Amino acid sequence: MFIVLAILLSAAALIGVAYPIIARTRDAKSVTSTTQETLDELLARRDAAFQALRDLSFDHRVGKITDEDFVAFEANLKQVAADALQALDEWEKEADGGLERAVEAEIAARRAALSGGGHTCPKCGRPATPEDKFCASCGASLPAAVPVAKLCPQCGRPFEAGDRFCAGCGWSLMATAAD
Repeated sequence: MFIVLAILLSAAALIGVAYPIIARTRDAKSVTSTTQETLDELLARRDAAFQALRDLSFDHRVGKITDEDFVAFEANLKQVAADALQALDEWEKEADGGLERAVEAEIAARRAALSGGGHTCPKCGRPATPEDKFCASCGASLPAAVPVAKLCPQCGRPFEAGDRFCAGCGWSLMATAAD
């Protein structure tokens, strides 16, 4: 009776001590916090599958594994390797999509800054507003912005803000100035 009680008490103590470690390991494996950790995990799965296939092939050549077992194990390991490669392809597609979106956003920001009368930093190329005297990214001194001249809608000739008629074609600029 004493031996049974000691075994039960030892088992309960072992479970009590091991449970937090096992639970923490499960939680840590289920959560990946960065894309680099995700990539590392996928690469490790792929490498492990390929290594298992090499080991299986070697064991079959030296006679440790029968032909029937080799075929069954090889098919299973090839499926695991294919799944790992597919997961890597999906990760790469997702990473490329994020990079493409970032590049497109940067291009759109530069176009918007330039079309709005802004200019870019001569040192780093970052868009700047006409009021900026220094680059917000690298701190370089920016040249004074050249004011964008208004163009006559009839002939395309530039005109000043106070002009009432175009000097090139005589078009009335009063409606254009109000816009």
